[in-house]
Amino acid sequence: MSLIIITKGRPAPLRTALECAANALPHDGEVIVVDGDPDRSAEPVVAELRSRHPNVDIRYLTSNPGLTVQRNVGIDAAGGDIVVFIDDDCSFEPGLFEAVSAPYLEAGVLGATGQVIEPPRRRLGSDVHSRLRWLLLGGGRQGTMSSFGARRPIVDVERPRDVEWMPGSFMSARRNVAAEVRFDEQLAEYSLGEDDDFSYRVSRRGRIRYEPSAVVHHQELGWSQMDRRKMDRKQILDRTYLFRKNFPQTHRARVGFAALIVMLCGHRVLNREWSGLRGLLEGMRQARRSAPVRRPEAWRPQSPA
Repeated sequence: MSLIIITKGRPAPLRTALECAANALPHDGEVIVVDGDPDRSAEPVVAELRSRHPNVDIRYLTSNPGLTVQRNVGIDAAGGDIVVFIDDDCSFEPGLFEAVSAPYLEAGVLGATGQVIEPPRRRLGSDVHSRLRWLLLGGGRQGTMSSFGARRPIVDVERPRDVEWMPGSFMSARRNVAAEVRFDEQLAEYSLGEDDDFSYRVSRRGRIRYEPSAVVHHQELGWSQMDRRKMDRKQILDRTYLFRKNFPQTHRARVGFAALIVMLCGHRVLNREWSGLRGLLEGMRQARRSAPVRRPEAWRPQSPA
């Protein structure tokens, strides 16, 4: 296995993630840290881990900043049969890699993920495992994507299942598949939805398994530190781009996408997040002016293998 951790200017949480990796990684595994910080703030953290855990195979790479760019650098450098992505603000216990590797023994499995436990949000309607959210999105098979590009929540979190999306804080895939699918570098900087895009395209080639015994704790530092207006403007732009790119533009899908945007606006009003609401409205205006996306042949939805 190749564990890929991308980071930029967050040495303290990275140190925790690397310590977890040193204690949990199989003896034949490797860690690849891809640093997007021009000041190379992660380099001394990696050097410190090497000095305390000389038997851990860890590499330090630099890259232009950006989630998608840095993850592709990690894929290209990986030597393992399976690549595992976690965020630099994640922690986990020994046994994680054994749990996430088990699904790959099943026929046709190209990717796997597990439970991501995050701090509770105080906003109304923000429970990512909410049955109400699942119903508002039209129900359907948990862990799949709707026809308009929205995640259907996993409500029954203790049950293994096939899924069509993986959270960016904990994804894995066969390395050869990841090298072909790759992350879309048109989703720049702190992109939103790059994980949905990558994992959905993997799911069109084969199976992705959700394994609840594989557990990662995610602090969500990036989400809490981002400007709400900028984040919501980018959310609309990235969602629109990915909807046009990955899903047939049927009348029903367009209506569903419009309803999703209305729900997002209602959520911001309900939580009195006026800055976020302004960001959503700005994103809608900008998205209407953007050119249609021509989906490359290799990215068009196909039936899973």
